[in-house]
Amino acid sequence: MDALPPEETIRSAVDRSVSRLRLQHEIAVQFATSVLRVHSADVLLEEACKAVSAGLHSRFAKVLRYQPESETFVLEAGVGWDPADIGTTELGADDASPAGHALVSGRPVLSNHLGTEHRFRTPELLARHGIKRAINVPIRGIPETFGVLEADSSDDEDFTETDIVFLEAIANVISMSRERLAAESQTDADELFSTSVLNASTDCIQVLSLDGGIEFMNDNGLAALSIDDFAEVGGTACADLWPDDQRPKVQQALAKSASGEPVRFEGPCPTRAGDARWWDVSVAPILDTDERVKRIVLTMRDVTERHENEEQLAALVTSQETQLGNSALMMKEVHHRVRNSLQLVQTLLALQANLAGDKSVATHLQAAATRVRTVGSVHHRLYQDDGAEATDATSYLRGLTADLAELAAGREVSLEGKSIVLPAARLAPLGLVTAELVTNALKYGRGTVRVTLERSEEAVLLSVEDEGDGFPIDFPKPQGTGLGMRLVTTYAGKGAGAVTVDRSVPFSRIVVRFPAG
Repeated sequence: MDALPPEETIRSAVDRSVSRLRLQHEIAVQFATSVLRVHSADVLLEEACKAVSAGLHSRFAKVLRYQPESETFVLEAGVGWDPADIGTTELGADDASPAGHALVSGRPVLSNHLGTEHRFRTPELLARHGIKRAINVPIRGIPETFGVLEADSSDDEDFTETDIVFLEAIANVISMSRERLAAESQTDADELFSTSVLNASTDCIQVLSLDGGIEFMNDNGLAALSIDDFAEVGGTACADLWPDDQRPKVQQALAKSASGEPVRFEGPCPTRAGDARWWDVSVAPILDTDERVKRIVLTMRDVTERHENEEQLAALVTSQETQLGNSALMMKEVHHRVRNSLQLVQTLLALQANLAGDKSVATHLQAAATRVRTVGSVHHRLYQDDGAEATDATSYLRGLTADLAELAAGREVSLEGKSIVLPAARLAPLGLVTAELVTNALKYGRGTVRVTLERSEEAVLLSVEDEGDGFPIDFPKPQGTGLGMRLVTTYAGKGAGAVTVDRSVPFSRIVVRFPAG
């Protein structure tokens, strides 16, 4: 498969990254919304593992519950593991394992090379399933960390920092949901919203009334927006935190969530200190036991760095496209000038041939004029794509052979071959050799001239044949000046087999081998 041009490679990478991020955000929002209806801790953890597996395209995911009395983990829930391991298999929780380090440090651990890791040992459970890479994030709890949420992969696709953010979002929902399940008998929801679980989240979390009023904002959210005291925003409209041009979008998202629909959007919102920030926002309804919306939760994630990187990539792509466009215009101008120059040379040679008194000189001048016309046709066909890096060689030769057929009235020139894309640098030699061989076949052969182009493992094979009696035994001894065959042998590939005469057929056939790369 031919390599993509640089700007397409960049655009393709950006598209894949954005598509994966969008999928993860949708899964996180759906999970956060769906677990509001869950009243079982086991179901909560099982659904979390399914969400992780889907968001990371990973076969394996698990929740490890920490057991303080034995200082070990137990495989509490999971996807992809043997059913017999769930609830029974224990793993070490010390700092020498990835999950243990995440528990002890309270920070995510990403390892894309478990087999060669020197800082951690690979647990036997992971080695048994061929796990090559893993992400571990702590699941916070009250009064102590509940355990670790882990995603594992046995394929060769690396996890990324973005995947860590997704996994932390799922872990935060687990923490919040466990707290909700523990406090489900309480009727005062405000007590739940003020717990340290929400304050432990690195995102800005706001709990809103159905009309969009701010009832709660976690500590990290206040800090992210440069708000010194919750009293500054408590009871005010959430939309008022946003710039005027963004408020309609925020208000629309709140209205949809109030009707029971989760919403996601991105937009710019500066902090109270005036610092420019770009946010990825999830808005979801909070339901009561009767499945009615009683509040709205809004989560803002700072994606300023990612947004700036995307803008830089977009600017780079635009710059490259502009440069390519300028190069194409310059190449087009060069093409016109060279073509005009070749036409002038051809005209002068033909005129000189007509004025020459010596018939032999006139013949040579006319042959030179014809060759210049042929070179002009090659050049014209070569740069019809305005300097493209690669071109369909078969399509290119089809146009060229049609031009050559006009040189010999009553003779047919046909082309056979499937599409073969070659670098532009290979097309000029291919075109010149084809033009020379077809011209010779029209001049010295008879009947239809057939051109065939095909690709072998390491070369491109050009075959030109006509319905003549075949080449003489002493061929390629020159029939004229010998310039034509010298051009053929110069532009063909290296080696004894670069130019061969096929004497296994009763007609004239010559085969030229070109490098494919």
